[in-house]
Amino acid sequence: MNPLAWLLAPVLAFLLGVPLGSALIIATVATPAAGSLNANPCATVGADGTLDILEPLPTPGDERRASLTNPPADIPATILTLYQEAASAHGLPWPLLAGVGMAETNHGRLTATSSAGARGLMQFLPATFAAYGIDGNGDGRADILNDADSIHSAANYLAALGAADGDDGVRRALFGYNRAIWYVNDVLAYAQHYATQACTTEAGELPDGPDGPCPPTASPAERGLQPAALRGLRCVKAAFPWIQSIGGVGSRPNHSDHPAGRAVDFMIPAWNTPEGRAHGWQVAHWLQAHAAELDVTYLIYDDHVWRAYRASYGWTPYTHPNGSTSNPTLRHLDHVHLSVNG
Repeated sequence: MNPLAWLLAPVLAFLLGVPLGSALIIATVATPAAGSLNANPCATVGADGTLDILEPLPTPGDERRASLTNPPADIPATILTLYQEAASAHGLPWPLLAGVGMAETNHGRLTATSSAGARGLMQFLPATFAAYGIDGNGDGRADILNDADSIHSAANYLAALGAADGDDGVRRALFGYNRAIWYVNDVLAYAQHYATQACTTEAGELPDGPDGPCPPTASPAERGLQPAALRGLRCVKAAFPWIQSIGGVGSRPNHSDHPAGRAVDFMIPAWNTPEGRAHGWQVAHWLQAHAAELDVTYLIYDDHVWRAYRASYGWTPYTHPNGSTSNPTLRHLDHVHLSVNG
């Protein structure tokens, strides 16, 4: 090991907020190349090598209508591509657009003009489309009945209403799109389904290595882990080899799984950049997709928590047990936390 890195390890651990006694690997921080990442529909790699972040959406409330009796339908491939492209262009998670498309016209399967005069796949009133309609297919005009134009215009409208401004912004934007609380919750219920489906049905098999599935690593964080946590560490490392800094057993407050060897922290290189944050969400969503195989109890990342025993709630806001804090490590901004059953 580099002697300078060895000497600096305690200092960096203190700065990162990692308690003494926990395992910490010191490595050069570099944003991994997009080509080194496993394919993952939860964070799409664009043609320019950047990553579109699939943000967690607010949990739907109890007041719902259509989503209680009309289950989410499959999304046609061409429409899914339009949702993803439009969302990427406007900084939105594509399942949000899919939720609107399902609530409005079952992704274009319903073609009638509404009683209020709304038209097209995303059901725009002509006056609203005149203000927010844009050309989505590059033909030089905005057509309310064209699927690409309708979806890109919906993304433009939702962004203008504040849908990119966190959970409250999403709810306000959806209420502005159709002024009913039940509509907001219907869309969020549909969106949550599509986000979860994407992460659980297309994430692929667990990785294989020269020693079989999820081979041993050289990480000292393996020491003292329970079998499920050890497997989780090895599988994440195999799936995301660019992860270099890993925390395992160590002293933590009473509420932590780390002292018992049932938790692992995966530090995200360049975590405070858009690219680093996207990489962190790739890891978090990958673990969510393989929660059953890895015996996951809960995951924490980026001020959000996902609990396997409450999976239908999706990713919900997280507050550290010690209360609100600006510490990025306590807020899990710089690492993905994995807790397992044993």
